[in-house]
Amino acid sequence: MGTIAVPQESDGHVLDDHAVAARLASMAGEHLLDIRPRLFEERGQGGWWPEERADVEGHELLMRELATFRANDGILSEEGDDDRARLDRDRVWIIDPLDGSSDYGWGNAEWAIHVALTVAGVGAAAAVSLPTIGAVFSTAIAPTVAERPDRRPIVVTGRSRANIDGGRLSRALGADHVTCGSAGVKAMLVVLGQADVYVHGGPLWEWDVCAPAIVAEAAGLHVSDAAGNPLRYNKERAVCPGFVVTRPEFAQAALDAIA
Repeated sequence: MGTIAVPQESDGHVLDDHAVAARLASMAGEHLLDIRPRLFEERGQGGWWPEERADVEGHELLMRELATFRANDGILSEEGDDDRARLDRDRVWIIDPLDGSSDYGWGNAEWAIHVALTVAGVGAAAAVSLPTIGAVFSTAIAPTVAERPDRRPIVVTGRSRANIDGGRLSRALGADHVTCGSAGVKAMLVVLGQADVYVHGGPLWEWDVCAPAIVAEAAGLHVSDAAGNPLRYNKERAVCPGFVVTRPEFAQAALDAIA
């Protein structure tokens, strides 16, 4: 993946796109983890809930940092107002300030921060922060997929798709099935070798998909929509027709199962 030199930090260090993505995801993740106890203490005050406040604070932090490091680029954020100005930009950042908001609010560990850059609709750089385990996966240093242990395949799906995608894949692959929240968490479980296949057979917003897809692809995994096609971003209707992240040896069987 190519990098683009950009304005320097105060210490003179130049951050390329990959480093910017990793920096922003890490900063946002650390911040949302730090404020979580306070937000739980303030639960319900003024009609706000922890996940709602965290969504806002994560969005504002990422927008400030992008204004500093990438002021001329377009932005699509789950928490922002989409004025469609991004459609006229070649370089567009697609961010989810808190993926898995309900898990954050429930006190669970299954939430993530997504920061991705697309160029002409194609993924260029990305980072996924999993703050509760202190990990940031990014294209700054492409992750290596863990060696697969000797066990039955493991399929991970979202809770809402458990009876649809989970059932089909479990039968087709002879696999065990687990569910969890954030798309970023599910995709990184495959990177970590704790799952072999992640499938979401229905549509997802681009901010759910973009960063984990770019990171997973950089790690050497198969990444596609539910029909096996490459993912494209910054579309007028910012929706991806499904999301598949899998070890290459399971890709065709997984796609056949959800066809």
